[in-house]
Amino acid sequence: MALDFAATYKVLVLGDSNVGKTCIVHRYCDERYYDTYISTIGIDFKQKIINLDGIPIKLQIW
Repeated sequence: MALDFAATYKVLVLGDSNVGKTCIVHRYCDERYYDTYISTIGIDFKQKIINLDGIPIKLQIW
């Protein structure tokens, strides 16, 4: 089974509480903006495959 991407990179988003870390991750990965606030409990991550100079790269955004 062939992979759909050449490499996987993990990106960690850090910051104070209530500053919009989850919001910016959803905006980047899902291209949506959620104006309701729901506190993230524990750890959450999203994945997105991007093209970098024509090479598919998988991002895991935590």
